[in-house]
Amino acid sequence: MIKARPVFLLLCAALIPMLMLAALMGWFVIREWQTAIADELLDRASLLASAVQRDLETQIQLLSLVAESPRLDLPVSRSSFAETARRLKAKAPQWEQIRVSNDEGDIVLSYPALAASAGRKVVDQESHERVLKTGTGVVGNVVIGAGGKAAFPVRVPIQRNDRTKAVLSAVVRPEMIASILRDSGLPKGWSAWVTDRHDRLVAATAVSDLEGRPASEFEGAVEGERFELFDGSSLQTASALLEGTQWRVRVGLPSVIFERPAQQAILLLAAAGALIAMLCALATLLLYRELRARAVERESVANWQRMDALGKLTGQAAHDFNNLLMVFQSGVEGIERRRNDEERITRLLSHMKEGLIRGKNITRRLLSFAKRSNQGAEHIELSAKFEEIAPLLKQALNDSILLDIDLPTDIWPIHADPVGLEIALINLLTNSREAMANGGRVSVSARNVPEGSFEDKRIKGPVVAITVGDTGSGISPSDLERIFEPFFSTKDDKSPGLGLTQVHGFAIGSGGTIRGASLLGQGSAFTLFLPRSNAGSLIGGNASPADFPKCLLIVDDTPASLESARLALDGLVADIITARSGSEALELMQSRTGFDAVLSDVMMPGLSGIELAEEIARRRPELPVVLMTGYSDKLEAGAVVARPVITKPFTAKELAAAFAVARTAVPDLTNVVLFDQSTRS
Repeated sequence: MIKARPVFLLLCAALIPMLMLAALMGWFVIREWQTAIADELLDRASLLASAVQRDLETQIQLLSLVAESPRLDLPVSRSSFAETARRLKAKAPQWEQIRVSNDEGDIVLSYPALAASAGRKVVDQESHERVLKTGTGVVGNVVIGAGGKAAFPVRVPIQRNDRTKAVLSAVVRPEMIASILRDSGLPKGWSAWVTDRHDRLVAATAVSDLEGRPASEFEGAVEGERFELFDGSSLQTASALLEGTQWRVRVGLPSVIFERPAQQAILLLAAAGALIAMLCALATLLLYRELRARAVERESVANWQRMDALGKLTGQAAHDFNNLLMVFQSGVEGIERRRNDEERITRLLSHMKEGLIRGKNITRRLLSFAKRSNQGAEHIELSAKFEEIAPLLKQALNDSILLDIDLPTDIWPIHADPVGLEIALINLLTNSREAMANGGRVSVSARNVPEGSFEDKRIKGPVVAITVGDTGSGISPSDLERIFEPFFSTKDDKSPGLGLTQVHGFAIGSGGTIRGASLLGQGSAFTLFLPRSNAGSLIGGNASPADFPKCLLIVDDTPASLESARLALDGLVADIITARSGSEALELMQSRTGFDAVLSDVMMPGLSGIELAEEIARRRPELPVVLMTGYSDKLEAGAVVARPVITKPFTAKELAAAFAVARTAVPDLTNVVLFDQSTRS
């Protein structure tokens, strides 16, 4: 399944656009199908209108021939008219009556003869007047006669000497128009009807009792060309006008048939949309699982890289510590062999003391890789610090690279871990050296950044900006975004990238940040933003008994460490009481009085040193407490500690300074203070 997942992803990626395209093409084809139906409706209406118009024109032409006959020369005899009309009606059986009317609209002759009760006036006066006015044949409007039957007239003028003397009319039943509609070959279920200029129904394919009545009784417009007929059927229609008559022919098909393509288009789009949504969901799921699998794979590779880097770090640390252990091993054996050789013992102790300092520095460098808190931060005068470490910084470069250090005289002191600062600068210079294989220039500068002028709102208060710039090959924009990621490296040897990660951790842990900028082929610049220090540096000197409390309670769960601390203070503290746990220390404080201070380890089972200090603050807030530790995960996680903290191993001078701070209320107790004078000049 792991191998098939990318295949399914590619298949989904190919099917989704294909389905979308197929759905759109299908929708377009169906809509074109509906357009074709609408066009066919319009064509049918036009053809029917032409057929009806031809038939009516034929009626007018036939009637015009009769009107020109000498038999109708005025005055017309009734017998002659009757004979002519009889023969004409035999040729045109659709004519119901043939009449002659004068210019006043009076019917003077009629075949068949009018009933005695019938009116003698022309019913459709409008068409009669049009004939007299225009002198041409016209088709009148459908009307309902005295017998209750609908009919419409076809009228032509009887002209003699270019003057209209009378009007010859043929009264036609709508059945003639209805037969034309029925014989037009309309598909099954289709309907057609004709309305006159007054919008009255002339004829229809399906009815025979609404002719002559308003078309609204037959049809009811719903929307546009959609009509709801009197029988409840819904039709989609198209219409065409008859020229010269203002009659209109409508052709309609059931709305269900007309709307079926649109419904099919909607169903097609809905089905395609559902299928596309399902494929998208499947693709999303597969992509999520693929990304998760890739993340697990990357994490596995990263873990191997971490293990490899950790192995290298461990090997280097083991090498350094073995060298230190060799110093102590030689010192111990030398002292044991020549216990009375004071000069030799003094020299060996000096070597061992230097080994202690180097061991502490190695440990602090190792811990700086995982540093998260500001443990070890202190007041640093940058001018003095750079003067002290300038030789070390030059050693991080090579002879082909020039180093410029430019610090203004009014540069502020900073509050940071001095060893962390040293390691950060060395890492930055090392990166610059590797970016300048053919030599170049590295500049180190600093400037004061007042509060409020720094763009990162997370940084509170004034900061000092320390910039390390070089003229190296530069970093690409894509790599610049990842340079602080653990184990990310652009080096050709693919060595694990921990240097900038360590610098980033130092900056964040110090309460500041770091920014990088670079141009390919022009060089790079990294700027450390570190908080300004408002405190003075610790006063050095040798510790004396007056700097220590008279009665001290030492708490440590490790017997060797507890005894070492007691022996280190023997002769400096008059009365030393020891406890092997926090609960034992509380019992001693409850059973006896006279303690002037407490020195406690941080990491202890049960009640930790931090919890012990909090309990002592509740019971005896005036009692000074100093905490000591080799490493504490709580402190590294940024735990707030309101007591001075010193790191093991420590000197008597450092412990005396810590007791001095514990006795005087430090204004800012939220910072963890590390007293380490061993690395100072």
